[in-house]
Amino acid sequence: MVGSTRGMTRVNPLDPVVLLGADQQHIVTRAQLRRLGVPSGTIAHRLRPDGPWQQVLPRVICLRSGRLTAHQRLRAALAYASPKGRAPQAGEVLLTGDAVLADAGLPSAGHPADLARIDVLIPAQRRVRDREFVRIHRSAGPLPGGFERDDGLWSTTVARALADLAPGETGQRRFRALCAEAVQRRHCELGELLDHLLARPGALGLPQVARVVEDLTAGVRSVVEGEARELLAHAGLPEPLWNPVLFLDGRFLAVPDAYWPHACVALEIDSRAWHLRPADHERGPARANRLTAVGLPVVRTTPVRLRRDPVPVFHELTALLTTGPHGPHRRISWRRAR
Repeated sequence: MVGSTRGMTRVNPLDPVVLLGADQQHIVTRAQLRRLGVPSGTIAHRLRPDGPWQQVLPRVICLRSGRLTAHQRLRAALAYASPKGRAPQAGEVLLTGDAVLADAGLPSAGHPADLARIDVLIPAQRRVRDREFVRIHRSAGPLPGGFERDDGLWSTTVARALADLAPGETGQRRFRALCAEAVQRRHCELGELLDHLLARPGALGLPQVARVVEDLTAGVRSVVEGEARELLAHAGLPEPLWNPVLFLDGRFLAVPDAYWPHACVALEIDSRAWHLRPADHERGPARANRLTAVGLPVVRTTPVRLRRDPVPVFHELTALLTTGPHGPHRRISWRRAR
């Protein structure tokens, strides 16, 4: 490395590398270094076991030692999946899967810093394989239009991220939770998510996808409601409307978790864990109170009660459903969940 002498300042040949590293969170490719004129010998020397740089993935180098940050891992994954030998173009490779869902704040996706793997979407014809913490997904058709995040990285939409994740998801409960959270928190529209899930040939042959599509189409918007739907079906109770918008004399009344219009009976599942904010949880009892105030019977339960001892709930519902309709049934209209 060239230094400096008294009375004369020489340009440090690594200055462009420092600038590049600062612009890219210290994650660079070997090709970028070579284009800046850094000799292969210098790269190898700095990558020595006790050197200041580290090789994090094939062709991808971190210009600092130590553990990578969450952002550096994302950037490294995109750099690895980019075409060899040239600078990646905007939107040429995209983050997808858990990396997108965690960044969106879906609880079931975990914290971005805790991701065990980074999912990256590339065109189908590219020859790149899974490596270290990177999992490669190939687009069946043209690469979807992504968007640039606030941190400068390129990403798919939440709906596409869920569709890319679906084939590898063996846990139906987690995938159901992710999809419900995405729709409930308005990170994607229901129709958009269904379009992406069903776009892959044979998608309905995957149990996790078939269940999610059935639940979402029925109006289910949480794992708890999905589990309740299964329990009600097993108990032989008729299928209710899930999350319908109820109107009394044409004016908004409430959105119960489940509602049987033929009997004018509602079911409310009280759970703080499945509401976005504490205020949302408080609206559950208020909603039930509004319904009972107009004479509409409401059966209230909790997720724990449904799992451990659902029989009393079923008995109460059966009695109400068989003796209905109740209350102001002629004055109530409804609209399905959207």
